[in-house]
Amino acid sequence: MKLLVQSDDYGITKAVSLGIIEGIRNGIVRNTGLFANMPWAEECVELIRPYLDQIDFGIDLNASTGPSLLGYEKVPGLCHENGMFLTSKENRALDTEENGHDHVNYDEIFAEFDAQVQRFIELTGKTPDYIHGHAYGTKTTFRAYEAIAEKYDRPVTTKIIDEKIVSNFSMAHYRFGNEMQAQLQDDLKERILSADEAFMKGETGFIISHCGYIDAALFGLSSFTVYRPMDLAALTDPEVKEWVKRNQVELIRYRDLVNA
Repeated sequence: MKLLVQSDDYGITKAVSLGIIEGIRNGIVRNTGLFANMPWAEECVELIRPYLDQIDFGIDLNASTGPSLLGYEKVPGLCHENGMFLTSKENRALDTEENGHDHVNYDEIFAEFDAQVQRFIELTGKTPDYIHGHAYGTKTTFRAYEAIAEKYDRPVTTKIIDEKIVSNFSMAHYRFGNEMQAQLQDDLKERILSADEAFMKGETGFIISHCGYIDAALFGLSSFTVYRPMDLAALTDPEVKEWVKRNQVELIRYRDLVNA
């Protein structure tokens, strides 16, 4: 069995980034995507640079967390006057029946995403290994993802997963409660160790995670807080690594599916 293990949100904060690196160094994470819009993105890229030959390093195109790279004057529909993106909750509140549940201006979202890819190239010296969308999404944002992928000739994760993935853990292990107690119930390790026969017989499996450590900055940016060290603990757990070895699981990257 081949297994693609992805940890989202690299660069959302410094602590999250260090946790994802731990998931790469001492765990089974082989794919992660950069938040290129964050003020500490350059520092985070330097931290992960020694591990880039071991992983696929994509980009998490983002229009709901942190600052816009273009700012309010250029993309007023995406952010507040201080340049901070509207949150997912704020965006969804603007998506009404009258506007087809999609208030996003295509030209603005494409321009912002393009700026994020350009920032990624500036920081890494290469194009992203894949294009992935973060959190809030509409038909317009998905159209922009695909246009960006076409412009830079990069694969889009949703298309690869739809076409190539047979067995999908997706995000079913999350309880989707903001309360700490709910997030402490994250059971990714147990889901892996008790993977059912259908999952194990699949030619290719997919696990999406949000590994990381916690710092103060995270609480102002994401409702996914305690989930992150819980996911990290699961994907670096000796029993999980032994499960991979015992079941002869091949840990793969997106490039392995694109080239298959």
